[in-house]
Amino acid sequence: MHTLSSCDFEALNRVLDFLRLHPSEIHRDEFNGLRAFLTSLGATLPPSTYEPKTTAGPEANEEDTASEPDEELWKLEDVADDGIPAGSGDPSPEQEEKAMELKAAAADCAADGRLDEAVDLLAQALRLVPGKAMYWSQRASYLLECKRPGAALRDANRALSLNPENVRALRVRGTVNRHLGKWEDALKDLSEAQTVDYDEKTDALLRLVQEKANARRQSRRRKEEEREAKRQEALRRQREMEMQREEEEERRQNQRQAPPSGGFPGGFPGGMPGGFPGGMSGGMEEIMKDPEILEAMRNPEIASKFSTLMQNPMAALGMMSDPQMGPLLQKVMSKVMGGGFPGAGMPGSGFPGGGMSGQGFASSPDATPGTTNSAPPKGPLHDPDELD
Repeated sequence: MHTLSSCDFEALNRVLDFLRLHPSEIHRDEFNGLRAFLTSLGATLPPSTYEPKTTAGPEANEEDTASEPDEELWKLEDVADDGIPAGSGDPSPEQEEKAMELKAAAADCAADGRLDEAVDLLAQALRLVPGKAMYWSQRASYLLECKRPGAALRDANRALSLNPENVRALRVRGTVNRHLGKWEDALKDLSEAQTVDYDEKTDALLRLVQEKANARRQSRRRKEEEREAKRQEALRRQREMEMQREEEEERRQNQRQAPPSGGFPGGFPGGMPGGFPGGMSGGMEEIMKDPEILEAMRNPEIASKFSTLMQNPMAALGMMSDPQMGPLLQKVMSKVMGGGFPGAGMPGSGFPGGGMSGQGFASSPDATPGTTNSAPPKGPLHDPDELD
């Protein structure tokens, strides 16, 4: 059974990250299979805003420069096949001699301004020596003067396929690329031509091309930085949304775990540790119904004191004198123990009625340690007559 590697999953995650940032890109031709799969699952695809790139104007669809519109841009004409092979075997000496004569005659025609005749003569020469780059480059220069840039570009490319350092072909192709707006391609060809054979006229054209190419690079760099900034902003917003979702989920969990509003922190099941009796849980319903207690527990200070009381029940001794806590404690004890503090007592706590020695309440000598004897004596210990 075929399994996916970690590299496959990494590539898939990169694609998903890209589509999260650019949902409309799902309509690209490269995602035909993915679209079909998602549609089969019943997924709803985002509306299409994707526009496929076209080839009209080689660099017209790239970043525009900040320069003035170029009024010297050309359009390539349709070029018919001239039937001349790109190359063949070595020509015979007679063929080379005849080709040289035709080349010289073509140069004379071009000097007289008869460029069409020059082009025809070079076509005859090329049929004799199709593997000679200089014939292709010379005809390319004549075609360029005839304002036939498409044919000139074809011949220049053939010449450079035979000799990549043919200066005339580099200048022709660089010039055509300049008028097509392909500034970086033109810069490359013209720079190489000037390196091999410097020409003052070509140098002026090269400076223009250099300026345009630099502007194009700067524009492309700015747009790339803008795209990256948008991507980072989208990632930042995505992280913020994820953090908000996590915080919201955490708040919901805390709310589910929080005690009821107005209740005692942690409740009183089984009584408060170390002091309040186990009957406390039975009185919770009555306690929680008391409006005064519910209202008081909304006060954070009172709620905090009750929390302290949960941890240390003996703190109730100090809270009895508190103007807020004292009445509440008496009400709580009255509900839980069925009566007020007086007489209810908390064994060992020192509350009135608790029978704690040293608080004005005597303990019976016969009492078991840890217990109190609050029952009054049944009668006098001595006969009054014996005291006389």
